[in-house]
Amino acid sequence: MCGIIGSTNYKINRITLNSLRHRGPDEYGVYNDEKINLGHVRLSIIDKTTGTQPLVDNNLVLIFNGEIYNYIELNDKLKENNTSDTRVLLSYYKKYGIEKTLKDINGMFSFSLYDKEKQKIYLVRDRVGIKPLFYYHKKNNLSFCSEINPLKEIINAPLSIDPLSVSIFFNCYYIPSPKTIYKEIHSLEPGNYIEYNLKTNKLNNKTYWGLSTPKIHPLNAEYLKNTLKDSVNLRLRSEVPMGAYLSGGIDSTAIIKYISKNRKNFNTYTALIDDKELNEEEYAIKASNKYKVKYNPLKIKSQEIKLSFLKKLIKHFGQPFADSSIVPTYNISKKIAENVTVALGGDGPDELFGGYNKYEHKTKNLEERFFRNNNLDFLKSFYIKNTMHYLQENLPYKTTNDEQTLRLLDIKYFLEGDILQKIDRMSMANSLEVRVPFLDHRIVEWSNTIGYNDLFGIRKKHVVKKVIENDFDPNFIERPKIGFMLNLNWVSKFDYYIKNNINKLNIVNNNFNIKQIKDNYLKFAILMFILWYEENYE
Repeated sequence: MCGIIGSTNYKINRITLNSLRHRGPDEYGVYNDEKINLGHVRLSIIDKTTGTQPLVDNNLVLIFNGEIYNYIELNDKLKENNTSDTRVLLSYYKKYGIEKTLKDINGMFSFSLYDKEKQKIYLVRDRVGIKPLFYYHKKNNLSFCSEINPLKEIINAPLSIDPLSVSIFFNCYYIPSPKTIYKEIHSLEPGNYIEYNLKTNKLNNKTYWGLSTPKIHPLNAEYLKNTLKDSVNLRLRSEVPMGAYLSGGIDSTAIIKYISKNRKNFNTYTALIDDKELNEEEYAIKASNKYKVKYNPLKIKSQEIKLSFLKKLIKHFGQPFADSSIVPTYNISKKIAENVTVALGGDGPDELFGGYNKYEHKTKNLEERFFRNNNLDFLKSFYIKNTMHYLQENLPYKTTNDEQTLRLLDIKYFLEGDILQKIDRMSMANSLEVRVPFLDHRIVEWSNTIGYNDLFGIRKKHVVKKVIENDFDPNFIERPKIGFMLNLNWVSKFDYYIKNNINKLNIVNNNFNIKQIKDNYLKFAILMFILWYEENYE
């Protein structure tokens, strides 16, 4: 896992890389010529001794963030002696070109590939958006980076807040691709790549993967079991110590099951929220005992949260972000990183298989079910947009019912814009790589072939529960879902701060009164927007 940065206009040097070093504390490297400037920071996972980047091979230069899990199988096909996934990626491109390479690789990644002979630069992001890539393009300036703040440093150009992004944020509490908070900076969408012509300065954005109108097949739980097992095995490839998140929920427990078949006494880590209604310690202990893995608890105390800590977290996003679970995610990632370099997580099934409670709320409309907040009345009218119209018109295909539409909204926007963005920033802030076996593209594609009744008519996440249901009693399997979040009763202690600082943003009505905001999650979103604004405009 690493961080990448590049520009056609700005010369990259060691100082440029300082703001990315949390993503790659082990090594750094730069490449500069008359056409492109590239930088890379490395968290060494595979081929620790010879995997230095940028990787130069005659007319090709590659900087790569992520993992190609099937690099051994691809190398066998090449019949070469490559020792790392990065070298396999470059060799595969040399032999097969960009399209077949992207079709055949299985992994999480964002990378830049500079082909001197073709005078082209490719910017690529993985299929579901596990790894981020942001870019800026104006005239002959193409600049890109794994994070927004370092990108801002190298483009050195005026940036303006996007009103639609403000509206999306206060509806959703995150900003999904291709939007960012800035009009001029874009997030490369999952399953897409950019082909940039250095002769003409033209940028062509292409889609190489995506979900399409599904062909429904009978439910085959054995496919999920077998593919998930293989996915976990691929993601256990590493030359450094590994661990896993264990919430006690169904999803992380399923991951632990398959880890335990290959690794004994594997370290697992559980965040214990100081709220009994949000605490699943009992089930995490049961899962760790069943599968004979090591249980490592970490207590999260919400009352100890300070503004300075929240400012630290929001800085890693480079834009407003207000999922309250960033706090426990950061803390448990920090704890895990003290012991291991790579961790496996159970994210993805709630979006793929309709696991959220909102799928049962069929009397509510889409806005009520998908948005975290429907009340934008406190904003100036300039910032109130039809967010749902924008989101729906960019879905990959049309559905015949609200549940399927909701599922697509979750996969395209919530999974990428919230869940994966949170995991990447909070883990990489602690130099920890997180792998998500449920988001193997084979499982994502297969989930799209499941019929309505098998998804929504039997029980929530029916097929995922079948993976582990023979290992636990019904109370474990059928208990209500508990989200990974904080009770935000404490956020009101920052009302004074919101009151004293909100008007400088110039986005709320003149009669705005924080005391009239009763929803603590909306209040938290307003607070995080203020903290982002102060970090970037003061």
